[in-house]
Amino acid sequence: MKKILKILKALSEEHRLRIVNLLIHEKSLCVCEITKIIGLSQPTISLNLKKLEEAEIVEHSKKGLWVYYDFNSNIDKEIELVIMSILNKIKNDKIIKNDILKLIK
Repeated sequence: MKKILKILKALSEEHRLRIVNLLIHEKSLCVCEITKIIGLSQPTISLNLKKLEEAEIVEHSKKGLWVYYDFNSNIDKEIELVIMSILNKIKNDKIIKNDILKLIK
C-alpha cells in the first residue's frame, strides 16, 4: 500500500504529471529539455524528477555530463495502466497539448 500511495502522491502534482507525460511521448529527455518545455527552474525540475524517481515512475541514465530521464521501463504493468489512463484523461488539456507541441519542435 505504501508504494501505491507514493506513486499517487508523486502524480498528484501538476508539473510532475506534465513531466511523466513528456517522458511517455519522448524516449529520453535531459533536465534542460524538460526545463525549457515546462518553464520552471532547473532546481525545481530536478526536485520533481527526484520525487518521480523515488516513486519508481522514472529512471535516469548518465551520458557524459548530461543526465537523461526516461519512463521506468520496469514499472509494474498494472501501475503503468493506471498512469496511462490518467494521461489519457488529460491528453486534451491545453497545457498538455502545448507541452507536446514544444516537444516536437
